[in-house]
Amino acid sequence: MRSKLFIHIILFLVLAIIFFALCHKQKPVEPEKPCIDDQPVEDTTHIYLRNVIDVDGTVIRVDTLPIYPKAVFARFYPGVTDTSKIELLAQQHNLRLYKGPHGQPLAAILCVTDDRRAEYHFTPYGKEGFCNFGADSLVEYAFATFADGYLTPTGNIIFKFVDGTPQTRIDSLFYANGLRLLAIYPDYPTGKSYKTLVTPHSKKNVLDLGYELHLVPFLIYAHVELAIGEGINCDE
Repeated sequence: MRSKLFIHIILFLVLAIIFFALCHKQKPVEPEKPCIDDQPVEDTTHIYLRNVIDVDGTVIRVDTLPIYPKAVFARFYPGVTDTSKIELLAQQHNLRLYKGPHGQPLAAILCVTDDRRAEYHFTPYGKEGFCNFGADSLVEYAFATFADGYLTPTGNIIFKFVDGTPQTRIDSLFYANGLRLLAIYPDYPTGKSYKTLVTPHSKKNVLDLGYELHLVPFLIYAHVELAIGEGINCDE
């Protein structure tokens, strides 16, 4: 008698599981929250500042850099070697290759082909929910060019710290600000300089981050690297 009751209980549980599975299968899948690709990552009226520093770390002046609104400079992850993937990605986001890809790591200047400004294509530093060009898995860094393309932040910030600063403190600073360490060099007359790259995990774009980090008390300087070019004309 007990064995029959046990069998009935097992059959009931099996049927209940099957019924639940069928009902659950028929329920429509809830769509994921759509990501943002039609809003600028940064305010289009944002003012970009850069510290111009002396060799001893003293700020000589603060430059205001005017953005070139129709172009983006991008660096791609070192493993990206197929340029056709970059061209396809650019087309999907209404961009076209202007110069590049070239060099190591792979980098390119891209022109905006629609009526939106470059801020719609930047990497969304410190922000979530974007699916624009800069948020794509192939892109490690995407930011503006300035002064009609004559000045382009490469994404690198060069640091020199006060002698005796513990390495753990330096590493913590880089980690907290989403910086990837690229190289360490001897720095005249003493000490070392650290070359880093702003990544999508950074809280701010390279100019704002470099401007802010210059105030770190154990830092001699934080130099935002600018590439000097021949200018860009995306209307060609």
